[in-house]
Amino acid sequence: MMKKKFRSFLYGAASVALLTACSGGDTAESGSSQTAEGTDDQTLTVWAWDTNFNIPIMEKAGEYYINDGNEDVKVNVIEMSNEDTKQKMVAAFTSNVSEGLPDIVLMDDYDLQNYLNNYEGKFAELSETIDFSNFADYKVDNATVNDGVYALPFDSGAAGLYYRIDYLSEAGYSEEDMQDLTWSEFVDIGKDVKEKTGKWFLTFIPSRGTHYIQMAMQSAGLWYFDENGDVFLKDNPAVHEMVDILKEIDEYDLANPVDYYSPEAVGAITSGEVAAVNSAIWYSATIRSAEDQAGKWAYTNIPKLETVENATHYSNLGGASWVVLNDSPNKELAIDFLNSVYAGNEEFYQDILVENGAVGTYLPSQTGEAYQYEDPFFNDAQIYKDFSGWIPEIPAVDYGNNTQAVVDALRANIQSYFDGSLTLDEMLEEAENQYKTQVGE
Repeated sequence: MMKKKFRSFLYGAASVALLTACSGGDTAESGSSQTAEGTDDQTLTVWAWDTNFNIPIMEKAGEYYINDGNEDVKVNVIEMSNEDTKQKMVAAFTSNVSEGLPDIVLMDDYDLQNYLNNYEGKFAELSETIDFSNFADYKVDNATVNDGVYALPFDSGAAGLYYRIDYLSEAGYSEEDMQDLTWSEFVDIGKDVKEKTGKWFLTFIPSRGTHYIQMAMQSAGLWYFDENGDVFLKDNPAVHEMVDILKEIDEYDLANPVDYYSPEAVGAITSGEVAAVNSAIWYSATIRSAEDQAGKWAYTNIPKLETVENATHYSNLGGASWVVLNDSPNKELAIDFLNSVYAGNEEFYQDILVENGAVGTYLPSQTGEAYQYEDPFFNDAQIYKDFSGWIPEIPAVDYGNNTQAVVDALRANIQSYFDGSLTLDEMLEEAENQYKTQVGE
């Protein structure tokens, strides 16, 4: 499926992606030179965030490339937060100045279409060199504009439901009971868990729980925009069902009301205060960090929508891709590097799976020995094999140009439905109107 080019509008030069596998941090250097000085300089400069995930993985990719006969090449990875990356790129693009920019940039998938459409010609087209048939379709779709592919897919945000076996058992539920749930069944289980164990079922603020809406929408091949690129809330069946689910979670006080990505939320999980988490494969590292909880966690696929045709148990949350800047003096070298390692080296993917817990979306790599790993934390379950097996089933959706603007509008209005001051249709209409005002429609 090729992307339809949407209207050219950038919502906020520094808009922050709602959900990413690894959040950005303060700007810092992880190398000696911020930019390549010209085509004679075999230094590839990369901007990425997260010193525990993206950065060490890219540094390792550099080692693979150098050891594969490219001894004169240096890969210089600069730590740059997601927000700072976007601010600096927008400033450079709008002033037509490429000096000071890197060769390769990490971009989260929710932002990708925004930048590809609004800054045409600023990103290198990659399909003449890279075989994208080897990557998950939903990731390639998100990197495609018209007939060109402009980003190399990296990590998967394949989503699942993690849950505490002991707390569910105390509430009367077996692991078999947790398989193939609907969202309403999931909430009913949560009520029992809260009542019978006294534990929080979840940890997030329901009125800000748009990540739940997004997981559910993509599981049915839907998003915040319709096929014409127009905002799609009031008549979106997935949004209707999931806002009611969030309202019920709020009404029955099932969720510890702290921000999903906050240290408080992570602490609630690792301290044993929470019974379940709907998140992506990358969240398994957070759960696994509570070593005293080994053997107490299991996982399954996410709950399914009941009111939406073609709904599945498979979805995505977060994830990122690599882009090459078109004005890079080392553009061809950068493309060759990505092609050689990220689009051709299965050993590399086995390595980052074992060492970094990274499930890539390069499909040939997912049959390797590392994917057969039986994780003792999850009672010897083959977690990487299972989550990677779900990747081909994830529906592809168009994240559009202004996902963050819709998220902001929805979050600004959803409480009015929870407290009864607006009906669901009225609230969604108000959110649509706020979005249109914000983006100038």
